[in-house]
Amino acid sequence: MFVSGQNVDNLDYWERSGKFDIFVMMQKLTFIFALVLPLLSFGQKEVNLKRKYMKSYSGIIPSYSMDVGDNIVEVTAVPISIQIEKDSVFFKIGQNKFQGTYTVMFEANKYYLINAVIDSQLANERIMVHKRGKSISRDGLYPQPMADLKRD
Repeated sequence: MFVSGQNVDNLDYWERSGKFDIFVMMQKLTFIFALVLPLLSFGQKEVNLKRKYMKSYSGIIPSYSMDVGDNIVEVTAVPISIQIEKDSVFFKIGQNKFQGTYTVMFEANKYYLINAVIDSQLANERIMVHKRGKSISRDGLYPQPMADLKRD
């Protein structure tokens, strides 16, 4: 094919004209959208905690020892209670009371994993709500051990 006396079948003509760049760019964008769009539709669904698990739980944080500089301090066992509500969570550890919000990180076959954000703490609390057995487990902030709590 001839345009203005030039052979347009030649690849060099298309590269010099700038039309080839737009065509290649459109091909790449179409390919990217074809790959990314289906991935967006398979994103994680929001998981909500079932109402039957929104209860009060109580237990004991076992005693543990903590290295403080040159000394080792023994921390005695302390009672703990956790109350989970629709959009908030309440902690009572010994005489201290804390309040915050939570999100369900994921749901497994046997438990829910909750990330609780406490207003006065830098670190978040992790709570495992067991689907069977009417109990929860709280991952202690280091060096606290894990505490198992039973439904009240």
